[in-house]
Amino acid sequence: MPVGTKAVYLPNFTISLVRTPHLPANFAQFVVPLNINKLDLRDYLKNVYDVDVYNVRSFIVQQKLQRTRPERPEAVDYWRPRAVKKMTVELVKPFVYPAEPEDLSPWDNELWKALEKQRDISQKTLGPYAYKEPNPDRSRLKALASEVLSEKSTTTTTEVEKEISVR
Repeated sequence: MPVGTKAVYLPNFTISLVRTPHLPANFAQFVVPLNINKLDLRDYLKNVYDVDVYNVRSFIVQQKLQRTRPERPEAVDYWRPRAVKKMTVELVKPFVYPAEPEDLSPWDNELWKALEKQRDISQKTLGPYAYKEPNPDRSRLKALASEVLSEKSTTTTTEVEKEISVR
């Protein structure tokens, strides 16, 4: 079957170009779905982008084992996230990546950084290794409790609170 003869209609998959500065200019790397093969990627690049390809290499990257499933945090079991398939193509003509934009405000970069910071905090406080780091809320509660127990607190108790008090 000659190159570019497979008909490609509105695809229902996503192919991502990966910026790889360590590869030469005539190589490009893509992250593709697991069910895409070398011939599919070659025909896709030819039909959609009119890019000729010499060679296609594919490899599957297995993800690390994780301890608990996100949908079942109460159960402790091990699972492996879905693998990622990457394909490296050797191009006939060299491809030069466009320069990275300096101003990232059209892509809401501030919001992205705030979400990333919140994710890191959540991972530290709720992740599988959260018990290894002290929780800042607990130290604040400890300070408040020691203040109340030492009677250094400036709060006054009302008559109702005195009657309810166990002391």
